[in-house]
Amino acid sequence: MSSSLTPVAKSAGHDFIAKQCERFLRTCALLNDRVPELLFSRLSQWLLDSGAAGLALFLAFQLRFDGAVPLRYRSLMLTWLAGIVVLRPVCIWLVGAYASIWRYFNLRDLFALSLGAALPSVMLLFARIALARTFPVMAVPMSIVLIDLGLFLLLAATLRALRRAGFEHSRITTAHRRRALLLGTGDTLAAGVRQVSLQGDIELVGLLSPDKKLHGRTIAGFPVMGLRDALPAVLVNHFVDIVFIAEAKLDGIAEIVQATTQFGAEVRLLPSAANIMQGDVRISAQLNPEHVLTGPNPSLEKPRPEIVSGFGGRDVLITGAGGSIGSEISRQVSRLGANKTILLDRDENSIFELQNELSEIVSPSKIVAIVGDIRDRHQLQLIFERHRPEVVLHAAAFKHVGMMEQNPCEAVLNNVIGTRHVAELAIEFKAKRFVMISTDKAVRPTSVMGATKRVAELLVRRLATSTNGHSSQIACVRFGNVVGSRGSVVPIFLRQIAAGGPVTITHEEMTRYFMTIPEAVQLVMQASTLASNGTIYTLDFGDPLRITHLAHMLIEMSGLRPNKDIKIQFVGVRPGEKLHEQLWYEECQVTPTAFARVLAVEGQPVPSIEGELKELEQLALARQDDSVLQLLRNMPIDFRAETPTAMIA
Repeated sequence: MSSSLTPVAKSAGHDFIAKQCERFLRTCALLNDRVPELLFSRLSQWLLDSGAAGLALFLAFQLRFDGAVPLRYRSLMLTWLAGIVVLRPVCIWLVGAYASIWRYFNLRDLFALSLGAALPSVMLLFARIALARTFPVMAVPMSIVLIDLGLFLLLAATLRALRRAGFEHSRITTAHRRRALLLGTGDTLAAGVRQVSLQGDIELVGLLSPDKKLHGRTIAGFPVMGLRDALPAVLVNHFVDIVFIAEAKLDGIAEIVQATTQFGAEVRLLPSAANIMQGDVRISAQLNPEHVLTGPNPSLEKPRPEIVSGFGGRDVLITGAGGSIGSEISRQVSRLGANKTILLDRDENSIFELQNELSEIVSPSKIVAIVGDIRDRHQLQLIFERHRPEVVLHAAAFKHVGMMEQNPCEAVLNNVIGTRHVAELAIEFKAKRFVMISTDKAVRPTSVMGATKRVAELLVRRLATSTNGHSSQIACVRFGNVVGSRGSVVPIFLRQIAAGGPVTITHEEMTRYFMTIPEAVQLVMQASTLASNGTIYTLDFGDPLRITHLAHMLIEMSGLRPNKDIKIQFVGVRPGEKLHEQLWYEECQVTPTAFARVLAVEGQPVPSIEGELKELEQLALARQDDSVLQLLRNMPIDFRAETPTAMIA
């Protein structure tokens, strides 16, 4: 390493040696990059060791006889050369030394290499002692056997060390390297140096330890200095960017962190394996909510031709485009090559961010971002008049159960009246398709949110079956819980885990249907292409999942232990919540469709609710919360506000 990498002064001689070592390592790295990977195959390694074995034996004879091998030993040398080039690699293979990877060569690998290399030497010594008188070919001088073994180990170990040195040095990047200090004890410093040396963007400038026996010594070529006295000086003099602490039990970590941050450097804990196994440090993973159900690489089906033709080249309006579901719908619609993707949401920040994201998608789709409210019928009419959307995907809704229990009038105005505005205008302006995103909470609702979504389903179905001769295909699609959406239980659990717990669950036996956002939206896109006249579609969510089991999974996937590292606390069922959700009524007929995971729910009559709708709108506009609740209970939607005890029973 060059002198700039060490925090102590060196003599001119030491500096010259360091520069030559650095030059040699650069040469190794250059060869490592330019030599074909084929050279590092097992066969190539076998041939290199075979050549080293032959060269070692030849040199052993030359050294033993000062370069003038007697004539009677020359034939003996040639005979053993022919055998050793095969026998030595075979013995190394028998002890499993060729299973090691040369670029990670270490002392354990050197021991295995030595064991394999020693076997032929032991065999040769035995033959020399026991059989030399009977078989003259065995009369090899014992000194040659020992010299041969030493030379071979030197040559073979050098080949492997050069491979490792070239590999490690080739990973070093000269640009944007961060200068680092490593703090720890003897064993943890040695392990830490090995870890840090593999990071090409880290430049290690020195080691610090509280162990006085190590002061003035070197580990892997880096000097070890006193921790308390040297830390401030090294931080200032060597422009340290980051300090790695390689020992979790190091005394005074708080003071070290404070001193380091005062000088503008970052601190990172680099725990040893012993620290982790003894429980001094725990590994915590950062989870993507969708990984819980799908693993790290969720796969989606390739869009079928009818989906591509259903959206390709068309003008598509997406309400609630800034939300979790609406934004994913917008992404998939844009990727399908829609002519125009109209994003409608009243949250300007969400629309702004989504517009910027979609503008980077390689797609011919034109993005139109509109800040607006589905409750404003006049604005909606202007949007339909100007853009004439052919497909309307209605995802705008108030969906948080607890919030809507406290704001029933807002739930009615948004989920019911807003839906009516969008659906009526879609029919009036002859949109080819209208799809409303509904919820499993609309089946026998026990919450205001579920009740308003049930009313919205009924009014959409009534509009679909009206006798005004419209040609729009109208459908509803019921969702379960969507992992990763705003307010979903999974992000809430992850935040609670990150904060150290507890994870709060309303009831031990509560279950929910779950699906990832991209997966659920893909099924919505499929359902939107099906012929429908007020049909309700539901998605195949599989079996419901216990919330308690989900919490256990999330805690364990974060590298922690349920009820030990993170407590699970049951807080009781909240108003409006059900213990178990349903995707359809028992009397309904559920039939498969052209898409395997999209089911059609039919067979339930649509009651007349026009009179109640007008009264519901008037009461909601007047902000009469109690009257709105009473009217919802009186409507034919099976709405019943149950107590937690009744729901659990």
